[in-house]
Amino acid sequence: MDLSAIPLFDHHCHALRRSGAVLDGPALRRHFSESADPAMTPHLLHSLFYRRGLRDLAELLGCAPTEEALVAARQRIAPEDYAGQLITAANITVMAVDTGFRGAENYTLDEQRAFLPCTIYEVLRLETLAEELITATTSFAQLEDAYRAALTDLRSRGIVALKSIAAYRGGLQVQARSRAEAEAVYPALKEAVRRDGRVRLSSRPLLEYVLRIGLEAAAVQELPVQFHTGFGDADADLRSANPLHLRPLLQDEALRGMRFVLLHTYPYVREAGYLAGIYSHVYADLSLTIPFTAHGGVAAIRAALELAPTSKVLLATDAFSIPELFYLGALYAREGLAGALQQLQAEGWLIAAEVEAAAQQMLYGNAAELYGVER
Repeated sequence: MDLSAIPLFDHHCHALRRSGAVLDGPALRRHFSESADPAMTPHLLHSLFYRRGLRDLAELLGCAPTEEALVAARQRIAPEDYAGQLITAANITVMAVDTGFRGAENYTLDEQRAFLPCTIYEVLRLETLAEELITATTSFAQLEDAYRAALTDLRSRGIVALKSIAAYRGGLQVQARSRAEAEAVYPALKEAVRRDGRVRLSSRPLLEYVLRIGLEAAAVQELPVQFHTGFGDADADLRSANPLHLRPLLQDEALRGMRFVLLHTYPYVREAGYLAGIYSHVYADLSLTIPFTAHGGVAAIRAALELAPTSKVLLATDAFSIPELFYLGALYAREGLAGALQQLQAEGWLIAAEVEAAAQQMLYGNAAELYGVER
């Protein structure tokens, strides 16, 4: 089954890195793992994702399937042209970019719009917004006013969703916090700014207070909120990233106007599928799970669909920094989806017409509807 003609709505990804220092083999390799341990670099040569990725990229670029040949091939093309070539080959026609994972080394969205052949929207990361405003303000009242103002009329600014990384900052067990609790930790965060020049919002009273403000703003504006769940960077405690911890928020009547997108989900794919199967405002995403789990893509899609309707499952790349991850993420999303749907058809769970419709839904249609983007 060839799904290459169906465009991918890449509803969760990150900005590309600007051209700068030449990317060598080890630096390229490290993008194929979530590990922050430098000693893992030689082992990545033997990861299934990286070995298969080298072969598929070599076939696309017309070079030998080696790290050295790939590095040489990418250096022969202007970075912006190279990125455009891979996005075109991936048939990614829409991106929703999480701008919270960025720095001066990354392109802005407007810069990417100038050279990428796709429509680009923004996903606003709540914790990053709060960190920027903690740095810029001199009182908690000023912080709260600026934060609330930044969350008004979001769609008019090209923002189609909000994003939370609470899972990275203590987990998904979100408590109700009072304004007084949040205000009490503000001075310590300002001291961190004075000392280090920046702040990392990990204090749960303030994090949970501003998160609630963000969720309520999303509910009023009927915007989805993406929650990191499951695996990711090494600073996440996987035990506290189980999406089942979000159940009190999912059942909160005040938040029924917003939709929850459970990102990544591995190894909690079944849990995410369960939640998407019982709550109409919950969706399960398999970005990062595909492509990083290599041959596990088929199993992950099948697991999500054990309970979730095909209208509630999303595919994306979670790609960052280098265009290779966008291409491979899209390639393996389609490959895994084709394998899962073929198996389900062979087992009698789907007929041919339903297979085609499900592929359209999970690659593009579900995201277009969820984020309110014209198809």
